Amino acid sequence: MKKLLISIFFIVSINTFSQKLSFDAKAIITISDADMAASAYIDGKFLKEKGTKDALSVVKFPLEKYSEEVKTIGVSNSVLNWTKGMVLSPNNHIAYVVETRGTPQDNISELKNVNADFPAGGFISVVDISDLAQPKVLYKFPTGKNPIAVEISPDGEYLVICSEEYEKELQVLELDTTGKPIRIINKPKDFPSGRITDVSWHPNNNYIAFTLEDSKEVGLIKIARDGPTGKIIRMDLLGHPLKVGNFPGAGQFTPDGKYYLVPDLKWGADAKSEQGYDGKGDMFVLKFNLEGTSDHFLITKTKVGESPEGFAISPDGNMVIVANMKKSYYPWESLEFSKNSSLSLLTLTTDGTLTNIGEYEFEGILPQNIAFDKSGNNIAVTVFDYFNFGKHFGGIEFWKVIKGTKPTLQKQDFKLFLPRGCHALRIVK
Repeated sequence: MKKLLISIFFIVSINTFSQKLSFDAKAIITISDADMAASAYIDGKFLKEKGTKDALSVVKFPLEKYSEEVKTIGVSNSVLNWTKGMVLSPNNHIAYVVETRGTPQDNISELKNVNADFPAGGFISVVDISDLAQPKVLYKFPTGKNPIAVEISPDGEYLVICSEEYEKELQVLELDTTGKPIRIINKPKDFPSGRITDVSWHPNNNYIAFTLEDSKEVGLIKIARDGPTGKIIRMDLLGHPLKVGNFPGAGQFTPDGKYYLVPDLKWGADAKSEQGYDGKGDMFVLKFNLEGTSDHFLITKTKVGESPEGFAISPDGNMVIVANMKKSYYPWESLEFSKNSSLSLLTLTTDGTLTNIGEYEFEGILPQNIAFDKSGNNIAVTVFDYFNFGKHFGGIEFWKVIKGTKPTLQKQDFKLFLPRGCHALRIVK
């Protein structure tokens, strides 16, 4: 059956009516940045569509062909961070959304450098998603200037936030039973100076990994707790930060906490000066020494596609899928523009060996986030924009994971269209 393009939001496109979308989850939560086109990273032109606003969308499953199970509300957010602009509480009742940057005035349509000149952000929106059919913003609370990433502790009692404001580069916020911040724990006294671009909570609840942009290092913080209450009393730097590539992105611990994975996007002059530079990125596997008796060390690194910003680790920890943006975010008239992005499929063994199995191209601009479903048999990938004229959409692409001795990916014949600027997603399992 010929595919139809229907120019309204939230339509699942289907190639054959006999097929069903395969994705094992209660819902997907996404955020979309309406303030700029992806190409503004290069030429500074927003190309903002009239009347559009930043949004949070809740997509309930199962989806039908003409589903009304997508609810959207206005929530300020920004793509000008890495991949941790939103986090869900462990009970999936609350979404915390970072406003990394604010909204430009209506009379401003272009900036010389969006990363440097975009209006500052400075708060987190707290969104009630306990009723997936009726999401609502509860309140906002201030952070440091330009918060970059947020993560929640596995027990749901603390948020860790990194921002660009001096003395607020890294903070841990204690939450009350409703999810509201009630206390701030500041960074360790001997913490290295410089811009922090990422934070990750260890699955055992007692460590936080961080990335230092200027020195291109990844380090580890150990959390000290009060014995009777279990509350955090301070944070201590553990060991020495480890140099990771030329341009490290946002990292993740494996589900068992044994390893820490970080992509290297290889942007900048340092990468280009490397012998054999081909523009492609790397994935690093690190091993932290949690006892602090020796330094942390690199296990392995593996080449993936170009600009590998987002990635996901399977629930069993055996596979890693990386979203390679390539140059899909370049202006369409640019000779360097790439109409396709890609996914790299990798296997991860118990000894930390990471092996690239294959790369799969697909049409879409700036894929930044990936998530496995509950079963680990399917993934969802965000797409910031599509290569089409007229009305623009972001969306989610779905892929099946075909397991075996040599796993493969199979693209599903479905697209979920969302507001342009879709750049982060989280799964309600």
